[in-house]
Amino acid sequence: MLAFCIQLTPCFVMFQTSSPDKKEITIADLYPELTREQQAEAEENWLRYLAVVKRIFEDICREKPEILTELERRAMLRKKGNRRF
Repeated sequence: MLAFCIQLTPCFVMFQTSSPDKKEITIADLYPELTREQQAEAEENWLRYLAVVKRIFEDICREKPEILTELERRAMLRKKGNRRF
């Protein structure tokens, strides 16, 4: 069962693999047509992918944190621009 949450910075990236009603989403939910072996392989691939993303993020934090500050600023501006009153 895949239950994974990653929060890279408070306002930049928050990724969660659970639905709004708090029911965990599993690989079987995403790929019901796959066999259990294929689902296990898909989960392994997903976790490896997330590990790579995390390493890239950590490298950026260490080497060029100003990039993240700018991305956060842009994300906040985009979010404010999409608000409907």
